[in-house]
Amino acid sequence: MPDAKDVILKHIAAVNDRESDAEPWAADAELVAPGGQANGREAVLAFLGVFHEAFPDLHLEIKQLLTDGSAAAAEGTITGTHDGVLHTPNGDVSPTGRAVEFRWAAVYVTEDDTLKSEHLFFDQMDFLGQLGLLPQ
Repeated sequence: MPDAKDVILKHIAAVNDRESDAEPWAADAELVAPGGQANGREAVLAFLGVFHEAFPDLHLEIKQLLTDGSAAAAEGTITGTHDGVLHTPNGDVSPTGRAVEFRWAAVYVTEDDTLKSEHLFFDQMDFLGQLGLLPQ
């Protein structure tokens, strides 16, 4: 039986490979992130798809992964180039062509071989600043 580490590593690999069919999200999954929340597998995949569209070379790297039973916590870096439209609650952001690299952390809950919940954290000001979207 897969443990939380296996499930999280499968999720990270699916994100990096852009293989939504390989994602271990449960049917009733929950994703909470800065700027939004998604409930249900299809909504979570659509939320992640926004970032894949905006950053076609998006890559997650894990620096540390801790697990305890069905729970896990991870931290790492996100890199990518803003070459696509970023759809936000405040409107669309045209591609800036800028590369980003910022830190992220997440807390996960798994169940058997599925990912039930991810609470994602990252510094939005750092992200927006790297995109050149903050006032000078």
